[in-house]
Amino acid sequence: MNMNNHQAVAGKSLRKCDAQVTIVEVSPRDGLPEICQGLSTADKIKYIHKLSETGLRKIECVSFMHPRLLPTGYDAEKLIAGISKKQGVTYVGLVPNEIGCRRAMITQIDEILILISASDTFNKLNSGRPLKESLNKMIPSIMDTAAKNSRSVRAYVMTAFGCPYSGKISTEDIVHLVLKLNYMGASEIVLVDSTGMANPKSVQALLRILFDLRLHINLAVHFHNTRGAAVANCVAAYDAGIRIFDTSLGGMSATPYGVSKMDVGCWNVPTEDLVHLFEEMGIPTGVDLDKLLDCVRLAEQMAGMHLPGHLLRAGRASLLVGIPKHLQRHPIMDS
Repeated sequence: MNMNNHQAVAGKSLRKCDAQVTIVEVSPRDGLPEICQGLSTADKIKYIHKLSETGLRKIECVSFMHPRLLPTGYDAEKLIAGISKKQGVTYVGLVPNEIGCRRAMITQIDEILILISASDTFNKLNSGRPLKESLNKMIPSIMDTAAKNSRSVRAYVMTAFGCPYSGKISTEDIVHLVLKLNYMGASEIVLVDSTGMANPKSVQALLRILFDLRLHINLAVHFHNTRGAAVANCVAAYDAGIRIFDTSLGGMSATPYGVSKMDVGCWNVPTEDLVHLFEEMGIPTGVDLDKLLDCVRLAEQMAGMHLPGHLLRAGRASLLVGIPKHLQRHPIMDS
């Protein structure tokens, strides 16, 4: 059996057992800058260090976008230089284009993140380029630079489950894009439900097709809770074979796409909620939940507000509480 076939069989068997999942924390890049505006570089570094102690194995910590477009990312190089990297943790930086990639290469970042949309309309709005130009010019250039500098590449496939401006994306288009990114050398491809259009049935249908391609690449998912289905979609993705999940502490997020009436900060999957769910299901995450909740407390302190995650206030499912006095005095119903 050759290596690719062996990996494919291993991937198929993985779907049948409760293998440990990997939680990718995205809040330092996606959420914290918007929710906790005015943070110093030292505050951001402190937050990332605290996350690094929880057992998380991958953290998206910075964006190398031009400060004119993302003023909160002005200190990307300084932030990365200030991180005391923990062994076993991969630190990821977003690069929006070739210039951002060159900036990233002079830092100690471990992995770069690129963005591409399966929807041409969405790609133009998000990056200012047609999809074909991104695939044929920008991404090959970034991939080449990353390879020459021994950096792995994580690729977001945005609008993988639909585009709010152009509608459904064909499975063939997703497959074509995944195959191209795999051929170019991406080490991990993340299927992003950019505006919460996915449901458990559509998630499993797409993943079955992608797993059947038997590609030598990691597949991950990044769901948004725009319509309340994100956690259900995570469970469906797990059942289909996915073992890598993007989440954000407290559910922190940036501005939602295509849903003008939603506020900033409420549509990522809360890390603590998903970690708790998986652990309750007997699926190990490798994350210390108590330390993670300490990070939520820090984030809420920096934000000056409660975050959308549930677990900090609801407590673990195993937590027993005393019967309230008013229920002791007044039974709800007669026996």
